[in-house]
Amino acid sequence: MLEMPATLDAVVKDLASVGSKAFLVGGAVIDAIQGREVKDWDVEVCGIRLDALIDILKRHGNANYVGKCFGVVKLYAADHEYDFNLPRRETKTGQGHKDFEMEFDPALTPIEAAERRDLTINSMFYDLSTGILNDPFGGLDDLNHGVLRHTSEKFREDPLRVLRIMQLLPRKGKTVAPETVALCRSMIEEHRYLPKERLLEEWVKLLMKAQRPSLGLNFLVDCGWIVHYPELEVLQTTMQKPDWHPEGSVWNHLMLVMDNAAALREYVPEEWRRGYMFGMLLHDVGKAVTTTFDLKSPGHDIAGVPISKNFMDRLTDEVELNGQVARIVQYHMQPNDFAKGKAKESAWKRLHNRVRLDVMAYVSKADGLGKLGRSVDDRHDPSRLALQYFEMFGENPIPPVLMGRHLIARGYIPGPRIGEILRRAYDLQIEQGIQNADELLLLATK
Repeated sequence: MLEMPATLDAVVKDLASVGSKAFLVGGAVIDAIQGREVKDWDVEVCGIRLDALIDILKRHGNANYVGKCFGVVKLYAADHEYDFNLPRRETKTGQGHKDFEMEFDPALTPIEAAERRDLTINSMFYDLSTGILNDPFGGLDDLNHGVLRHTSEKFREDPLRVLRIMQLLPRKGKTVAPETVALCRSMIEEHRYLPKERLLEEWVKLLMKAQRPSLGLNFLVDCGWIVHYPELEVLQTTMQKPDWHPEGSVWNHLMLVMDNAAALREYVPEEWRRGYMFGMLLHDVGKAVTTTFDLKSPGHDIAGVPISKNFMDRLTDEVELNGQVARIVQYHMQPNDFAKGKAKESAWKRLHNRVRLDVMAYVSKADGLGKLGRSVDDRHDPSRLALQYFEMFGENPIPPVLMGRHLIARGYIPGPRIGEILRRAYDLQIEQGIQNADELLLLATK
């Protein structure tokens, strides 16, 4: 089942020589069962003190005690990087995510250690000495049936586990066990104790790793946790014109869009991918406040900017990420509007100066094909046009031909007048395609 790296094999033998046992745990076990390459080597070690474990690991590479709260020792070896941890008992002392008392217990049995894990599929452990898979909580059966189920009542000790299910469901399962949904629903009020950095981490995993983020988002609805994201919750009852959106509500449209975006995100520049996915998640939040009786939503793009900002501010203080999201929300309609209205090249240049046109191409495609009966494989002219203009303009905003140094060389004194001339000149350059500094100066000072 598992081909053990040479370093790990040697460590396991050294541990066995002092009466200790090592077990592969977590996602590595699932990867091994499903025939994928193991990337995260997480090993739980029983029957040994921390100092003795570190001494053994030092024989095989650089051992670094990094997770002091959780008893994690990293081993940097020639073949892999490994995480070793000791089993621990946790006692909840308050509502905050740090309100735990930790006690490392070498005598804790592997089954007792597994019981504290969040889901049954993560509670399996592989004995590295004997090659035996231990499955005390039925994780293998759940894995084979695509069911995410909490291992024990200890699940409720960390409310972040609800959002962990959100991001794991599209990647590791198909459904969530009814009793687990009910347990998550009983924990709704505990969301408030989670710090934004932990929330962001789970949202990023959903948006950046899942092929069908819609599964995780719909889980939030099922367990009631969508109430903590009112900007999204209200979209379930925000209806759209059936002739244009036969899928129904804005929420239904969003689910199709998010799965489209996941299929397209690899084409988006890496530094824009998180902004792209969050932007797609929030692109239509303005419809909740602009939709009229006849199901039109004029100005929803502009109205959505402060709403999306409120959502992102609760997750992160990253200025660049939040700025990317705001621009995508604000301009997501423009490629389609430009294509439909046969806009001039200058309009595309102005959009390109605000957001990269290759990013906007995939924004428009994910959105435009987010309808019943459509897919990202269908032809989509607005995105094709955006990519054509991107090839013409390049990655960076179009630089001005006439610059301040040109005016100073001609005797202009630095001040507001120069700024006014430069703005006029740049508008003329974009609108008329003029590339001569003297001509631009002449026209801008008329």
